[in-house]
Amino acid sequence: MLAGRYAIAVLTLASLLLPPLPAMATPPPDCEPSSTYAANSTFQANLDLLAAALPVNASSSPAGFATAAVGTAPDQANGLALCRGDTNASFCAACVAAAFQDAQQACPLDKGAKVYRDACVLRFAGRRILDFLREDQWLISELVPAIDTDNTRSVDAPDAWFTAAVTGIFTALVDRAAAATNATRKYFTTGEMDFVPKLYGLAQCAPDLTPPQCRDCLRNLQKVVTAQFLGGRPPSNTAFVEWCFLRYSVSPVYDGRAMLQLAAPPAPPPSATLTPPSSGRKKSAAGISAGIACLVVLMLILSVLFFLCFRRRIKATENEHSLKKIGRAQWTTFDLPTLQEATEHFSEKNKLGEGGFGTVYKGILSDGQEIAVKKLLGRAGTGLDQLQNEVRVLAELQHKNLVGLHGFCSHQNDTLLVYEYIKNGSLDSILFDDSKGNILNWEQQYNIIHGIAKGILYLHEDSSMRIIHRDLKANNILLDDNMEPKIADFGLARLLGEGHTHTQTAKVVGTFGYMAPEYAWGGSVSPKIDIFSFGVLVLEIVTRRNNCSSDDHSTVNLLSDVWDHWKNGTMSQMLHPSLDEVARSQALRCIHIGLLCLQPEPDDRPDMSAVVFMLTRDSMELRSPAQPAFFFGRESPSGSRSDGQRSYVYDRSGFVLEQGISVNEITLTELYPR
Repeated sequence: MLAGRYAIAVLTLASLLLPPLPAMATPPPDCEPSSTYAANSTFQANLDLLAAALPVNASSSPAGFATAAVGTAPDQANGLALCRGDTNASFCAACVAAAFQDAQQACPLDKGAKVYRDACVLRFAGRRILDFLREDQWLISELVPAIDTDNTRSVDAPDAWFTAAVTGIFTALVDRAAAATNATRKYFTTGEMDFVPKLYGLAQCAPDLTPPQCRDCLRNLQKVVTAQFLGGRPPSNTAFVEWCFLRYSVSPVYDGRAMLQLAAPPAPPPSATLTPPSSGRKKSAAGISAGIACLVVLMLILSVLFFLCFRRRIKATENEHSLKKIGRAQWTTFDLPTLQEATEHFSEKNKLGEGGFGTVYKGILSDGQEIAVKKLLGRAGTGLDQLQNEVRVLAELQHKNLVGLHGFCSHQNDTLLVYEYIKNGSLDSILFDDSKGNILNWEQQYNIIHGIAKGILYLHEDSSMRIIHRDLKANNILLDDNMEPKIADFGLARLLGEGHTHTQTAKVVGTFGYMAPEYAWGGSVSPKIDIFSFGVLVLEIVTRRNNCSSDDHSTVNLLSDVWDHWKNGTMSQMLHPSLDEVARSQALRCIHIGLLCLQPEPDDRPDMSAVVFMLTRDSMELRSPAQPAFFFGRESPSGSRSDGQRSYVYDRSGFVLEQGISVNEITLTELYPR
C-alpha cells in the first residue's frame, strides 16, 4: 500500500517542478459515497496498486489514456485516466497521480470518484465501469456531465452572434476530434476563432470510444454548454465526463498553436427600435413587423453572401500575388545588392549545394550574421511555384527541428529565399562520406532520429495545418552546431484541408528510395508516406548506408538487406562494432521501429505520435514487423516479375521501370506479403 502512495507523492512533487500548461477551470471531485471501504482493507490495497499503475500507463500511451483493473470482485479496483492531448509524458503522469491524491482528500474511503484537473481526467470505482461502452444507451445511462462556468462576467457581444460563434467553434472541434484515423485514435483537437474577443476551444475523447461514440459524447456536452447561455454570455465554459471533455474560453486553453484556425460568423446588423403599436392598429403593426423581419433576414443573407464573396476574393488575390506580397507580411525583405555582397556575388566557393530548382549559397550579412541563400534559376513555371509553396508553408511553421526562414528577395527575374545558416550541412554529407570518418557517435545518431520524428510530428499533428513533406531524405535533413536535425526543403510539401486525411495527385514527385508504394504507384498522399520515408531514414542512420546507393556491386537495396538480417537474427552484423551493449540494444530497437514504418500497407504503419512514444519509452512493447515494402531477394542479380497479366521491371530502389528496359534490373520476390 505504501508503494502506491509513495508513487503518488513523487509524481505530485514532480508536477510542481514542471512548466505549467494553460489552465482549465475544473469542478471539484465528484465522490460516490454510496459505496465505501474500510481502512487497510483489501480494496484499499488494490486501489493503491491502481494509483501506482495508472499514471505510468497513461503517460506511456501514445494517446495519454489507460484503463486498469486490480484484484477480483468484490474488492476489485477499476480505473481509467485520460491526459489532455497537449501534455507531455511527465506532466501526464504527475497529473494523474495528483488526481488520485485529490480523490483521497475529497472522498476518503469512498470506493468511487471522478476527478477533473487541468491536464487530466481520472475515474475509479469498485465496480466495472468499462462494460457500458458496448451498450447502445451508454450516454443516457452513464454519463452525467460536470460543468464549470465563469458567471462572474459576460462577453460584450450580441447574444445571437456569441451563440453562433461558440456553436461554430464547437462544431468544428467536434468534427475534427471525432475524425480519428490513426491507430492510436488520439481524439484531440484545438481551435482558435477570430471573434471579438478571440475564442479558444479544445475537444478530446478517450481512444476506447469509436468515432460515432466520440462524436455523440462531445455533442452531448455541446448541448449542455450552450444551455448555459440562457444565463448570459460567460467568457469560459467547460463540460467534462470521464470519456470526453469540451471547452471554450476567451483565453488560451491549450499549449502551442491551435490546430484549427476559424473565421468568425458574420456580425448581425444593428437592430431597429420600434414604437409599440396601439391596440387600434394591430393589423398595420403586424404588417410592419413582418416587413422589418423580412428586411432583417434579407440583410443577413446579403451579409453572408458578401462575406463569402469577400473571402473568395481574398483567396484569389493571395493566389495571384507574388512572393513579394507574402514576404513583406512575414519576414525581412532583402534587396539584391545586399545578398550579392553577402555571397560575394554568388561565388562558386560559397556554393553549399544544388537542387530544388536552384542553388544554395552561404552568405555573411554586414552585421556578421551567417545566412543561406537559395537562388531560383529563373522565374518561370514550376520553380517559382515550388518556392511560393515553400514560403506559404514556412510562414506557419515554428519548430526547433525545422529550418528557419529569415526572408526573401524578388528582383526582376531573380527570386531568392534567405534561411538560417546550418553549419554542419546535410545529414547525407556526414553519414555516407567515408572520408569524414565516424563524426557521429551513437548518442548523436539517436538524437537525430528523435529530432526528425519530433519535426514530422509537428508537421502532421501539432502545427496549425496538416503538412505532408513528400521529400524526406538524408540530404533534406540539416545538422546545426549541436548536431540537432532540422528538416528543410518544403518546396514539394502538400497541405491537407481540414477534416482530410489523404488526397491524390496526378504528378508524383520526390526521391526514389524514399517513396511509399501507394504514393509512387497511385499518387496517394497522406501522412503515412512521410512515415515510410522516415523508416528509410532510420535504417540509413543506424546502419550508415544509403538506400539509394548506385554501387554496381550491390544486388539488394538497404531495406532488403536489413530484413534479411532481421529475420535471420544477424542484425548485429550491420551495426558499428564500437557500440556498447546499451547502445546496441537501442540501435536494434530503432531498426525495429524503422521496419514498422516500412510496412507495405499504410494502415499498418504507426502514426508519428506513436513513433515518438516508441522511441522514448523503452518499456513499450513493439509488435513484430512484417516484410517491408520493396523487398528484394538475393536469388538473382537481375530480372523481372510477372503477376500473370503484366510484367514489371524494378530498379534498385524498388520502383517500376517501363517494361522491357534492362537498367540495373533486379528481381522483386514479393512486394506485398500476404
